[in-house]
Amino acid sequence: MVLLVAVLAVASSCSKDAKINKRLDGEWKVVTIGGIAPEIDESYTLKFNKEDKLTGNGTFTYTFMGQSFTDAFTYSVLDQKITLILDGTAEIWSVTKYEKDRMEMVDTDGDVWVLDPK
Repeated sequence: MVLLVAVLAVASSCSKDAKINKRLDGEWKVVTIGGIAPEIDESYTLKFNKEDKLTGNGTFTYTFMGQSFTDAFTYSVLDQKITLILDGTAEIWSVTKYEKDRMEMVDTDGDVWVLDPK
C-alpha cells in the first residue's frame, strides 16, 4: 500500500511538472516583482522554449533607460519548482500559479513574480 501511494505521488508530481513546462512555453511579460510593477522606462520579458517534458532554454530580456539586454538561460522543472541557470548561477523558483493567462513564481529571495503572456 505504501509503495502504491509513493508511485501515485511521483506520477502526480511529474504530471504537474510537465503541465507547468507546457504552459511556460512562450514569451511572458513581468507584471510585478514583489508586488511592485516595473517603472515606465523598464520592462522584463522571459521567453521559455520547451525542449522536452521537463526541460528547456530561453532568454531573459530587460530594458532600462532605453537600453535592452538579453541573457540566455536553461531550465528544468521538478516538484513544481523551476531551476533556472543563468550565467552559471542556478536560481530555484517555486511555481504557485500556472494558468494560460497568468504565471506566479516565488524566487529565492521570497519575491513573487507575476507574469502575463506577451
